[in-house]
Amino acid sequence: MYLSIACAVALALVFGISAAGKFGGEGFRSFVASAGPLRLILRAQRAIVARMVVAVEFFIVAALITGSAVRSWSALFPVFTGAAALLAVFTAAITLSLSRGERAPCHCFGRSAAPLGVPQVVRNVLLLGIALTGSVASLVEAPHGALPGTAVAICAGLVVGFVAVRFDDIVELFRDVPELVKE
Repeated sequence: MYLSIACAVALALVFGISAAGKFGGEGFRSFVASAGPLRLILRAQRAIVARMVVAVEFFIVAALITGSAVRSWSALFPVFTGAAALLAVFTAAITLSLSRGERAPCHCFGRSAAPLGVPQVVRNVLLLGIALTGSVASLVEAPHGALPGTAVAICAGLVVGFVAVRFDDIVELFRDVPELVKE
C-alpha cells in the first residue's frame, strides 16, 4: 500500500504540474508550437493532440488522487498503466526527435528554453519505472496501513515528484561543475 501511495503521489504531482504548465495561454501555445520542430504531428492536428495530452494528464492526476483517497488500490492499476503508456509515448517522441538531430525546447512543464536532450529521456524512463512499479504494487499490496506509514509514503512521493519536475535544473547544476584536473 505504501509503495502505491508514494508512486501515485509522485506521478500525480508530475502530471499535475505538467498539465497546469501547458493549460491555456502562453504555456499552451508554446506546447503546441513545440510539436512543429519535432515533425511528429501534422500542423492541422497539433492543437487537437495538445488538448488531448493536457486532458489525459489532468485525468491521470484526478484518477490517482481519487483512487488513493478511497484506497482502491486495484482500481489504480489501469491508471498507473495509462500513465506508463503516456510516458512511453513521450519518451519515444523525444528519442525519435533526438535521433533526427532535433533539439527543440522542451515544453514538458510549460514554457521553457531548455532544449530536448538525454536528461528528458532519463527523467521519463525513471517516471516510467515509477508508473510500472505503482501498477505492480497496486495489485500485490495489502489494502491496510497505518497513518504514519501513509504520511511517510506521501512525503516520499512528493520528494520524488519534485525531483522529477526539477530534473532539468538539477542536471544543469552538475553540467556547469568544472571537472577536477588530475595532476
